[in-house]
Order: sequence, then C-alpha cells, then structure tokens
Amino acid sequence: MIVHLPSKKLTCTTPPCDNITRTHQLTVLGVTFNNTLSFSPHIQNITAKAATTLYALKTLRAHGLPGKALWEVTRATPIAQIIYASPHGVDLLNVMN
Repeated sequence: MIVHLPSKKLTCTTPPCDNITRTHQLTVLGVTFNNTLSFSPHIQNITAKAATTLYALKTLRAHGLPGKALWEVTRATPIAQIIYASPHGVDLLNVMN
C-alpha cells in the first residue's frame, strides 16, 4: 500500500513487484484504513456490524429477554465494537455505568 494525500492523484513511478499485490485498504488490529489514511472503510464496517447486531437485539427483545440482560448483551457487542480504537472509549464506558 502506498500512502498519499487524498487531494493528490497517485502517480507511482515504481512498477509493482511480480509476487506482491498492491492494495488500497488495510486492516490492522481490527481497524481498517485506506491509502489516504482515511478511516471511512472502518466506519462503514462498524456501521454494517452495528446494523446486524441491532437486528439481533430486536429479535432477542421480541423473544422476551429481560431489560437488564438485554443491556448486558448490548454493552458486550455493539458498544464494544463502536468504542474499540476510540481514544475516549474507556471514558464513555465508565460514564454509561
């Protein structure tokens, strides 16, 4: 991956190696970023995961899961995904308790 400014068009003069494929997106420790160091791919992934998790939570609630147990499931899944790699994630979790 070659990192460049988002406003500039990538003009790479070095040809890619035969055995190495060039990529435009990379995931490191669960955080996805692209070749302009934008975290929009990460935000899109988290949004998609949160949507599926919210559907699962709605299903659990419809099947009669009590409120406290539902909160524990919520805290363990979507909130943990959202605050991962967030500098203020621990503070947010402490405020919610």
